[in-house]
Amino acid sequence: MKTIEVDDELYRYIASHTLHIGESASDILRRMLKLSVTVQAPAMTSPLPTETPEGACEPEHEKRSSAVKNGRERVRAVRELLLSDEYAEQKRAVNRFMLVLSTLYTLNASMFAEAAESLHGRTRIYFAGDEQTLQQSGHHTKPKQVPGTPYWVITNTNTHRKRGMIEHIMQSMQFPAELTEKVCGTI
Repeated sequence: MKTIEVDDELYRYIASHTLHIGESASDILRRMLKLSVTVQAPAMTSPLPTETPEGACEPEHEKRSSAVKNGRERVRAVRELLLSDEYAEQKRAVNRFMLVLSTLYTLNASMFAEAAESLHGRTRIYFAGDEQTLQQSGHHTKPKQVPGTPYWVITNTNTHRKRGMIEHIMQSMQFPAELTEKVCGTI
């Protein structure tokens, strides 16, 4: 895999042709240019991995490498969401809020779950597995199900509170501070 630099205008153009969250720039360009997918054999720099005995852990450098790759992919997916037509078309903060929550869940359901379960107000629960739990935690909570997730979230909060909820979840999911700030600024 090679890295190329493109200017912001070209990046926005490519990202605007995203069909689904997480689609890579390479996939988008291949589709736009009508190129077939070619699989290249990876360069052999180390022996092929063998099955790991049960209970054994993968080497630490492989864990870090995998985490860095996953981190970059998650960052890219969030950036692509921000540049997508679907996101740009949302006129209401609550709709952008729901799209961001749905994307974060898609990127790492277990980290999202930990962050959501630790997030609550002084008297209100913000996330729950059902609508009734949220309605019982406060008056006029206007619970909505986060699309593509088993979670419900209260939506009758001001924009500042919605931004705070997104900030908490993204920090818990270890997104870079500048991306978190950028996402919160779009809500």
